[in-house]
Amino acid sequence: MLTIFEFSQQIALYRKEKKYPEVLTYFRENKGGFAKEQIRNNEYIVSDMITCLRNANHLDAGFQFLNIYGIEINEEQKERILSAYGWLLWAKYKAENDNNGNSATEDHYFDIDDEETEVGDFELNKSELLDKVETLIPILNSLNSDFIKTLSSNLFTIVLKTEKKKPTPNWKLVNEFCNTIDRDKLSKDCSTIKVERKGQQKDMELASDYENWYAYKTKALMKLGDWKACFDLSKEALEKIEIFHYSNDVWFSRRIALSKRNLGNTEDTIQELQNILKKKREWFIQKELAELYFEKGNIETALKHSTDAMNNFGPLEFKVDLLYLLGKILKQQNKLELSFQHFSLSKLIRQREEWKLPEKLIVEFNSFTFSEISQTDLKKLKNELQTYWDGFRAPQTQTYDRSRTFERSKTGSDPINKGEIIKILHDNERGKVGFLKSNNKEFYFSVHPNSINISKIKIGSKVVFEIKPSTDKRKEQARITNVIE
Repeated sequence: MLTIFEFSQQIALYRKEKKYPEVLTYFRENKGGFAKEQIRNNEYIVSDMITCLRNANHLDAGFQFLNIYGIEINEEQKERILSAYGWLLWAKYKAENDNNGNSATEDHYFDIDDEETEVGDFELNKSELLDKVETLIPILNSLNSDFIKTLSSNLFTIVLKTEKKKPTPNWKLVNEFCNTIDRDKLSKDCSTIKVERKGQQKDMELASDYENWYAYKTKALMKLGDWKACFDLSKEALEKIEIFHYSNDVWFSRRIALSKRNLGNTEDTIQELQNILKKKREWFIQKELAELYFEKGNIETALKHSTDAMNNFGPLEFKVDLLYLLGKILKQQNKLELSFQHFSLSKLIRQREEWKLPEKLIVEFNSFTFSEISQTDLKKLKNELQTYWDGFRAPQTQTYDRSRTFERSKTGSDPINKGEIIKILHDNERGKVGFLKSNNKEFYFSVHPNSINISKIKIGSKVVFEIKPSTDKRKEQARITNVIE
């Protein structure tokens, strides 16, 4: 007669040999010889069965197994079972959210802050699966093995990454999830991965869970408009984190500055944003400075920062609010036609991308008597305004000869830029970014997540694109205008 020890040994042998279907068949054929209590009390059988069900992709059956044998997940449970259950939970969360990332590492080094601070009408609606993760992580954090720490890190990261990669992240959920995690118990260790840079493999250090907690939590607070808490935690992050990754020190500083602005301290905000701009010359920081100067009535400085932002690296469709701001500035200067053109370009881009027109833009149009500019004139309007923005460039960046690289159209006027997608760097809630190749030259591109072409952008896709001149020693960037079927 088969003993429980022999039963356990055979299951363990199959598991080590990765014969997962054989494990399931063997268990089904022999389980009747044992009481449920015998199986429930054998940590090796329980953990091996959960592991095999996970690796055989029978995730729901793994949870059913736990339920059938009355296996509870709490502080008293054996570490081996908690570990197996945690990885089952990780796999289920990953599968349900269609997260194709490699645990805690993928895409973090492409992570940047963004310019948006508006908050959607989020519902919390935590799933049962997320509740299980929130319950398990504190239990795991009370244990001390490296293997358990890795599991805890993966669970922590996959929840945050999954939510952040959604087209409309639920920042209330991110905020509440961070609240369930004791940051002081999170690991401060930084792992290293290999990345390719200019054809060479290089080591890249990733942020610790401790740093990531501050990054996600403060961003959630910013998105939710909880400015006092955002200010306090961002300041705490700068004080407590010793080494920063992904320019997090810059983004924490920016959140402090934006918090001060929304708490009524404009002068400090201007000074801090100017300091940040010296470290991170991003167009949306220039836009924020322009807004502040506009609010103070310093129109000329607001115009300078706005045009600097327009000429800075970044897709035009991301800058629809900047176009609106330029329209307001030019209207204040009584340059009504230019103002109307900027409002119109903001509107036409939104309509092309099928985005909702904000009420503030509709109100502005009601104050003009100019004829409406049609969608068919979008390219012409953009070219006219590009000439206007170019007038604000430093002399050395005003000239740009595209004819040396690209063929001309049959009319001899507009350049026809054609290329092929050769690399996708990342694909998430911000859209897709990567490289395309044309005439043996590579160009960086980014596509907004709401673009009509987003689903067609894949490696090997043939595309038509425009190219923006390089500024501030940045590389030229391509803007994909069409995908060739």
